[in-house]
Amino acid sequence: MKKKMFFLLLFVVLVTSAVIIIWFDRLETPAYQVKNDNDNNSTGMHNQASSLPNIIEIMNEEATLQLSLNDVPEYKRYLMNEWDFQTEIDRTQLEVLKVPSSETYSMLKYGCGIKACSTLFLKTDDRGTHSLPMPEGILQDYKLSSDYQQVLIRYAYDEGGLVKRQILVAVDLKKLEIIPYTSTDFEEAFMLKPTWPIISYDWIDNNRFTIETAALETSEYNVLKDWFDSNDRETRKVTIRLNSLD
Repeated sequence: MKKKMFFLLLFVVLVTSAVIIIWFDRLETPAYQVKNDNDNNSTGMHNQASSLPNIIEIMNEEATLQLSLNDVPEYKRYLMNEWDFQTEIDRTQLEVLKVPSSETYSMLKYGCGIKACSTLFLKTDDRGTHSLPMPEGILQDYKLSSDYQQVLIRYAYDEGGLVKRQILVAVDLKKLEIIPYTSTDFEEAFMLKPTWPIISYDWIDNNRFTIETAALETSEYNVLKDWFDSNDRETRKVTIRLNSLD
């Protein structure tokens, strides 16, 4: 009799344990689903790709560029993250580079705030448009090499209207690639991170250029501010060589 009671109690305990485990599993499942839903919604995508037009027009005072969004995936992703993509298209700016070539080279500027724009370097030929992601910043100007194969593009970064730093990015026009500097120190200071003011710059030949910058030991904000406030700004010249992409 006792043996039967023991097995009966054991059976009841096992069944009760199984019911409790199943009950907790069901409680946890909705929480897991909510987490996944939140993760899926955290991408910020407000527009489906199908809701965007296939071809858009970007205009400035001198030119109009017809652009297939499939050719510029970075820009397409940006539009998909905006509530009103048409307004963002209308706000997008275009600057066409004056390159004597059958291809058209231009800079697309979008998502502009007070201090920076996102930028894409575009090359348009008979096969379509090809894009190269570029730094965020304020596009200041550019200079072509004498053989029209490379271009230096200067970006400005304004700090409260008192201090301005710049970077200089070299682009191979045919390969549509950013050209690295041979010196990693110069690359860090004058291309990768806004560190120094770039007062002027000029090509020496198709692989070298000079930069005129502040003749200071440090690029700290207060030191640069005093330099900009001075009527006697001492400068120095830096010569930079580009790495070949061949």
